[in-house]
Amino acid sequence: MISGIPKGVAWPLLLALAPTALAAPDAAPDATALVAALKREVPAVTAYVEVRYSGLLERPLILRGEMQYLGPGKLAKRVDTPWRELTAVDGGNASLQRGDRPARSLPLAQVPELDRFLRGFSALLGGDAAALARDFSLSASGNAAQWQLRLEPRDARLARRVQWLRVDGSGSEPTCFRTREADGDESVLLVGALAATPLAPRVTLGQLDALCRGLKR
Repeated sequence: MISGIPKGVAWPLLLALAPTALAAPDAAPDATALVAALKREVPAVTAYVEVRYSGLLERPLILRGEMQYLGPGKLAKRVDTPWRELTAVDGGNASLQRGDRPARSLPLAQVPELDRFLRGFSALLGGDAAALARDFSLSASGNAAQWQLRLEPRDARLARRVQWLRVDGSGSEPTCFRTREADGDESVLLVGALAATPLAPRVTLGQLDALCRGLKR
């Protein structure tokens, strides 16, 4: 985990992404065009279900809640189940409140790798591929019917925390966001229509990947 921010909290804050527009159905997507198309107006809100896999857990942890993108540098994630929690980023500060406990705040200057990560996601949500490319290498695959956007950190400090992130989309909508951390732990977030998907307590990464790629509904 990044100091001061619980593992799995910071990474999924990107998930209020907008629907994507791709041109030719069979053409390979362009990463820059994908990012530009992901731009959305604020405030933007989306429901999610998140599944976290860790070597410390006997079975995956499943959370449900809501994500918010409130403009450049302003992100929020609310967990409704299995506990209540609110994580928010506003400008140069991050805060975490769980249940009725007082919120804890952390200046992002104390964790520059988290600052770079969130700055990159703010650029993603703003559709700014040039700004995003300063912190991540971008690549895209698939076609308009089923596409993937992959991000890999350029910053060595961030790369020690996160190996890669992948956005899956089908047609005009993003469906899933998958993060692989440097220690091998992974998390998958299902958004939009997939956020309401019933999941087995021991759902596997393979089953989630099939959902994300439209191979199983």
